[in-house]
Amino acid sequence: MCRLWIMVLALVMGAGLMAVPAMAQDSKDSVDGIQRGGGEGVDTALGKKGLEINTDGFALRVTTRVQFRLTYQNEVANGNNGTNGRDFVNFRVRRAVTSFSGHIFEKEFQYKLQMEWTGGTSMVEHAWFRWAIMQYINVTAGQQKLMYNWENNTSSGSQQFVDRGSVNTTFSQSYAKGINIDGQVGDDVPWLKYWFGVFNGVLRANNDFRNNDTPINSDTFSNLVDSEMLINLRLETHPLGEVKRGMNDMRGEDEHGKILFAIGLGLNWFMSGFNDAGIRADTVGTPTGSGRFRTSQDTLAVVLDGHFRMYGLSVDMELHYRHTEFHNRGRNRFNPTSPSHNGTANLSDMGISFLVAYFILPQQLNVGVRFDWINADEVWGGGEDSRRLGLRPDSTELGLSVNYYIHGDNLKLTFDVLMVSQQLPQSLSSTGLRGAYNTPPARSAGSIANESADFNDLWIMRLQLQWIF
Repeated sequence: MCRLWIMVLALVMGAGLMAVPAMAQDSKDSVDGIQRGGGEGVDTALGKKGLEINTDGFALRVTTRVQFRLTYQNEVANGNNGTNGRDFVNFRVRRAVTSFSGHIFEKEFQYKLQMEWTGGTSMVEHAWFRWAIMQYINVTAGQQKLMYNWENNTSSGSQQFVDRGSVNTTFSQSYAKGINIDGQVGDDVPWLKYWFGVFNGVLRANNDFRNNDTPINSDTFSNLVDSEMLINLRLETHPLGEVKRGMNDMRGEDEHGKILFAIGLGLNWFMSGFNDAGIRADTVGTPTGSGRFRTSQDTLAVVLDGHFRMYGLSVDMELHYRHTEFHNRGRNRFNPTSPSHNGTANLSDMGISFLVAYFILPQQLNVGVRFDWINADEVWGGGEDSRRLGLRPDSTELGLSVNYYIHGDNLKLTFDVLMVSQQLPQSLSSTGLRGAYNTPPARSAGSIANESADFNDLWIMRLQLQWIF
């Protein structure tokens, strides 16, 4: 069965490689490229990316990005609870996203609304208004993707693989509502680019201490936004010229001889209340009279990333570190003499992502390799002094990708192969580090008793057709 699908994927990929030649992608094709002035009357045109409408003082660009994917997964799980039968082949529409962007009244008053349609319901991803005051300072208010790490802020339409890697899935901070200030020092050379913002921050789950602020919350008090706040900062330098946000060197032959590199630093400080007796027990597991839980957490996340471009060769690397501390307030069952502090004392997780890509044919055909590694903290829980009750999963990901650009990112085929090895968690506090490609089963009883871990090995092949219009 496996060989059959390998042959099918190879044939489909080969057919794509015989398609029409690729066209160079204009730098103005970016979905977020909304710096456009109004003209006399109404001007409507179908550009290389979307439908553009310009009139007196107003501009609108409508783009839709669709990704249709075939996935084959072969699962080989070790240990007493092996899940070797969980193999599958599946067609799916991975993404269907429509974006409305432009300016109103003046070019400096900019906006964006982006909707995700898959899953049977619509979801607002971006909904912001930006006042582009000057090069050095701009103000954005609304919901946007946090400017934290490079890969997560590269559009899903400009990835080297069909999806972002497992390290990004584990450490990225998703979307947030709030106010952000950004700017740039330097004209031709961006010596410093910065983003600083204050946001709600919304806890993903009571055992997953990452932000995910996409729900529509009312102005009534609820535990969902109990003392939650997120402060975000990102700094970048591009000393030899700006590196376009992407995961490969898409420049044409007339430009790709110039060496470029960028270095970025991202910081997130997220604080919130939570309710999980297995991690840190509340008095009776219910809120106080005010509605606030007696347990809270602070998570500091740091990423250092680097990006190199030369002659179609690209190197992208990210180093992640995340530390979560738990606190109690008011009367509770906290016992400082217990080795496990009646629950988890703190968590520290690390991750490394390394991606190298090369254009065999400039702007037309490239290949890439990926290495992702996650080292998760092994924690105590449930009042026990044995780490076996709170093991969270480590993982390693190796990947190979091939992209064929028919009309740049607007129409392309991507094929990739991944090998992912996951350490199986026990159910306690495992949500925050579950795999990017599946929900790992629980560890076997035998491995828990012997304080050793089971492993899940996944072989994944994916073929994706993307079109943007």
